[in-house]
Amino acid sequence: MALKYKLVLFDLDGTLIDTLEDLAAAVNYALERRGFPLHSLQEYRGMVGHGVRNLVKQALPQTPSEELVDTALADFKEYYTAHIDVHTRPYPGMQDLLRDLNAAGVRMAVASNKFQSGTEKLVGEFFQEIPFVAILGNREGYPLKPDPEIVGEVLRVSRISKEDAIMVGDSGTDMQTAINGGIAAIAVDWGYRPMEASEQWRFAGSVTELRTLLFQRPFYVSEQFSTAPSVFGTPLQKAVYEAFARLEIPFVRVDTDPGITMEDCAHIDEGIGSRIVKTVFVCNRQQTEFYLYAMPADKPFVTRDFCSALGISRVSFASAEKLQSLTGVAPGATTILSAVWPAAANVHFVMDRSLADAPMFACTDGTDTCFVRLSTKDLLDKLLPSTNHSLTII
Repeated sequence: MALKYKLVLFDLDGTLIDTLEDLAAAVNYALERRGFPLHSLQEYRGMVGHGVRNLVKQALPQTPSEELVDTALADFKEYYTAHIDVHTRPYPGMQDLLRDLNAAGVRMAVASNKFQSGTEKLVGEFFQEIPFVAILGNREGYPLKPDPEIVGEVLRVSRISKEDAIMVGDSGTDMQTAINGGIAAIAVDWGYRPMEASEQWRFAGSVTELRTLLFQRPFYVSEQFSTAPSVFGTPLQKAVYEAFARLEIPFVRVDTDPGITMEDCAHIDEGIGSRIVKTVFVCNRQQTEFYLYAMPADKPFVTRDFCSALGISRVSFASAEKLQSLTGVAPGATTILSAVWPAAANVHFVMDRSLADAPMFACTDGTDTCFVRLSTKDLLDKLLPSTNHSLTII
């Protein structure tokens, strides 16, 4: 498979290795010495990732003085350094992945908020054969992630451009670091604060998926088809093509890899011969009114403008659970074609006027791996009326 990136910056804790149990034991040691209540492993899961000083500070009761933080941190470091690898282990498959990346000529770096000596010790113990171009942790005089300075430092040392670099991490801090540093990112879900897919980064649910993203073949878009898929991925997808057949609506479709990023969407646009639309699903604060809004992909969703156009109170993005139950899709596959989904009967359908005036309409068919194009006239005059949905154009 082809290599997409020349440089990968890895977060350490929660991405390359599972350090949580040893971190928790060290902080609890410092707390116990002072007679303070101890925390569970699950509680520590939400505290890690912002440097050990912040970790100790969060674990101490109430609002601790800086002097108390200093002394507790000293005890933490003494204990942790002596017990740093009692339970800590690389995540399964991670050592093999790094070996394979190295063999393929990919440069790698570690970019962590863990204190520098701890970062170096763990990397040296578990990944000693990997020639990282930089092993960077929390050092005096350097800001913590999500400040992008650590990204810039690695890019300078490696002499790799931003376009050829990507960051892999398990937290919003890691993703924001990549965004701030102007590089791509992959969020993994096996760490301490599992991430979801986003338009701003890719997502790996396993080390195998991470391997696929790093050793990436070109984004797949099939030839155009004018027939329904032979196997349906979701009940909504089946209902969509049944409606097309019943209403004699012609269409073309393409099968694709999961469309996640704007780059992915550009490949899909080219393959299907039209710009695919963006669709958002929002609700009021009471979660009693739901709105599905189709809009141009390059147009930002501005809550104030949307609510003003409809004359409604402020809305926010609805939950994934509500999206699934009311429209029949998972995040990443939101579509106005959910009008054929029975549970969507009480959802308000809204369309941007520029889309209503365009000759063609392209969107997901209820999955994130198949996109369909039909005439806007057939959508507005045949499909939506057949579902008894009214459409508001703004």
